[in-house]
Amino acid sequence: MQPCRALWPILLLAACHTDAPTGTRAPAPPVAATTAAQPPAPARSAEPAPPPAEETRGQANLREMRGAPYARATTPTLAVLAPREASGAEADARPRRAFLALNEKEQRDLLEWFGVECEKLGTFQWTLIRYVLDSEEQPRDAWPALGPLSWYDPEVHTPGLPIPRFPLAPDSAEVVAVRNQLLHAPGTRRLDSGWLVDYGARTLVRLPHEADPVRLFENALLGMIPDWDLVEAMVELRLDDGALQDAFRAFGHAYTDRWGGVYPGVTLYDAQASLLQVEMPDVDALGVLHDLRGDWTSFTSPVPAEQHAELYALVAELFKPLLHHRGLRASLARTYLCGSAELRDSYRYNLDNLHALWESAASDPAALLPRLPDETAWRDFLQSWHDHLTENPELFLRGTSRHAQLERDAQAVRATMLRLLDEYGAIARIETLPPFDE
Repeated sequence: MQPCRALWPILLLAACHTDAPTGTRAPAPPVAATTAAQPPAPARSAEPAPPPAEETRGQANLREMRGAPYARATTPTLAVLAPREASGAEADARPRRAFLALNEKEQRDLLEWFGVECEKLGTFQWTLIRYVLDSEEQPRDAWPALGPLSWYDPEVHTPGLPIPRFPLAPDSAEVVAVRNQLLHAPGTRRLDSGWLVDYGARTLVRLPHEADPVRLFENALLGMIPDWDLVEAMVELRLDDGALQDAFRAFGHAYTDRWGGVYPGVTLYDAQASLLQVEMPDVDALGVLHDLRGDWTSFTSPVPAEQHAELYALVAELFKPLLHHRGLRASLARTYLCGSAELRDSYRYNLDNLHALWESAASDPAALLPRLPDETAWRDFLQSWHDHLTENPELFLRGTSRHAQLERDAQAVRATMLRLLDEYGAIARIETLPPFDE
C-alpha cells in the first residue's frame, strides 16, 4: 500500500494541470508524469530567432584577411598616379559623365532644380539677370528662330556675269574649313549661347540648340545659370541704337565664292571681321555697294582686275563702322554677367575698363546707351575712358571688384551644379564604392 500513497499527490497535480496562456511557454511536466496516457503538451508559439552572436575582433580580422568578397583588378606594382585634386579636363570629365548617364527627362529635372538653387544663392549675377528679365516686355517665345541666310542675286547685281549660286553642304570639307578659318579668327569662346543678335533686323534670334540640356549643363560647369545667354543678348540689343541697321543688313548676306558656292552660317560680316585676306566675288562686293551707296555705275560686272583694289577698299571702308559698333556693344554685353569674359575683336585688353564702365552706369543698359559713341568718336571714346580711369583709380578699382565678384558668383554656380549631381544620384550611376560597411 505504500507505493499507492506516494503516487497520489502526482496524480492530483496532473488532474489540476491547465493549458498555458497563449504566447507563453508551458512548463515542462514532471518526468514521472510523461506516460503514454498523458495528453500532448500545447504547441509552442513562434519566436524570433535569437540575434547572431556579435563578431569578435579576432573573427573580423580573420574575415578581412581572406580578402574582399568580390574579384578585384590588381597589378604587380603600385601605379604612379598624382595624389592631387582633379585638374584640367579631368575636373569636368567626371560630372559630365554623370550628367550624360541621366536620361533627358532626368536631365531637365536636375536643371530645373539647379535653377531654383541658383536663385537661393542670391548672387550679383542672379540680381542682374532678374533685373533685365523683369524689364523685358517681349516674351522669350516671341523671338524668331534662326533661319537660312539669303544671298545677293547675280541676275540683279552682276547681269554681265550672272554666275548661278547654289548652297554648299554644311558638312563638306570646304565649308568646315572656311567656317573654321573665318569664325575662329576674331576669337573663340567656351560659353555657348543659345541666342544671337541680328543687327540688320534689330531682333534676337533663337539658335536651334537653345533648349538643349547638355548645352545648359556645360554652361553651368563654366559658372553660368540658365537664361544668362538670353539676358546677355537682350543687353547687347538694348545697346544698339539702330543707326547702322541698313549696313548690317547688307553685310548680313551669305558669303559666297567665285564659283557660285554659298556657305551656310557665314556672312559677309564674318568674312570681313576675320581680318583675313578673303575672296570676294563681284556679286557680293557690288551688292553691298548698290545697297549702301546706290551706286550702280562706278563699277559694273565683270569688274576689271585694275579696279579690284579700289572696289575692295571701298567695301572695307563701308564695313569698318560696323566692326567698331558691334564689337564694343558685344563686348559690353559679355562683361555684363561674366567676370573673366572672353572678348573678341581684341577687346580683351579693355576687360576691366568695361567692367568699370558698367559700374559707372550702375549696370543699367538704358543709362549706358546714350554714352556710347558713334563711328567717328569710337577711338576717342575708348582712349578718353582709359585716361579717366587712370586719373580716377577708385573707379577702376570698382571695376576690378565687379569683375572679381562675378568670378566668385561663377564659382558658386559651378559648385552648386557639382553638389546637385551627387545629391540627385547621378554620380552613383557611374561610380560604385567598395562595400566597406559590410
